[in-house]
Amino acid sequence: MRKKILIIADPLEKFNIYGDSTYLLMLTAQDLQYEVSYCLPSDVYGLNDQALANISELELAHGVAQIYSTMDWFKIVERLEGVNLKHFDAILVRNDPPFNMEYYYLTQLLELAERAGVKVINRPGILRNFNEKLTILNFPELITPTLVSKNKQVILEFIKQHGVCVAKPIDMMAGRGVFRIANDDPNQGAILENLTNYFSQTIMVQKFIPEVIYGDKRIFIINGEVVDHCLYRIPQDGQIRGNLAVGGRGEVHPLNEDDYRIADTVAKWTKKHGVVVAGIDVIGKCLTEVNLTSPTAMQQIYQQAGVNVAELILKSI
Repeated sequence: MRKKILIIADPLEKFNIYGDSTYLLMLTAQDLQYEVSYCLPSDVYGLNDQALANISELELAHGVAQIYSTMDWFKIVERLEGVNLKHFDAILVRNDPPFNMEYYYLTQLLELAERAGVKVINRPGILRNFNEKLTILNFPELITPTLVSKNKQVILEFIKQHGVCVAKPIDMMAGRGVFRIANDDPNQGAILENLTNYFSQTIMVQKFIPEVIYGDKRIFIINGEVVDHCLYRIPQDGQIRGNLAVGGRGEVHPLNEDDYRIADTVAKWTKKHGVVVAGIDVIGKCLTEVNLTSPTAMQQIYQQAGVNVAELILKSI
């Protein structure tokens, strides 16, 4: 009997199929003989102590990047309403941040499915409890000096102490809202007011890592095992953000000694907490993020190095 998998994601019509990791996960699941279903986060609901969803059963097309338009890569075989999530063998949570209250509510509903015996990846409690930015605070020996605050005076003192910093929101992704702030920057006040909503919202401020001009690395850890190739995301000239979503260029490389030193340390933590999928970000010799919601870069690593991270994830179920 074929195993059934549900993938919770953003609208299929908006997928960038040339580089989307969720597309690779869906396609690999089909190749591994899973019955693949899909729904939006808004399709999931709770009824008493049960988690249900309105879902679409899918068939997926191979070779889409070469021969199909972006609208032809999937076919909805059947739409079903009120499906009890306990009937799935696994649920992959792949909708993108921001992590807001709606995301929080989704994790609560998915815990109902988890209690019914469904393997949810990553577990709802992990998604809820380990913020992708704040989780690095568990590894003080691996990070650049880091402040988390909304206090104006505390933030200004930190920037004054370190001279050049990077400030960013805590609940976003893909390089959104990331600013380089120098101590003498005439826009410093405006940037901080915008990021903190006039010092009412907590942000992260970090001492600037000069190696960021050469790019950052996305390294995967699957079930506590470090994947031996990473995606090097290289910024455009004059930029500090290497995210592919903002125009960075991707190159896949084997991990070096420093990469393994950082990744092996984080891997022990993921193993301890039962994290199935983590995509960590490294700049120079510093850990900058631990992505647990919907980490990307799987397609690029598969295309350039032949390592299918999606298959590693699915075979762990």
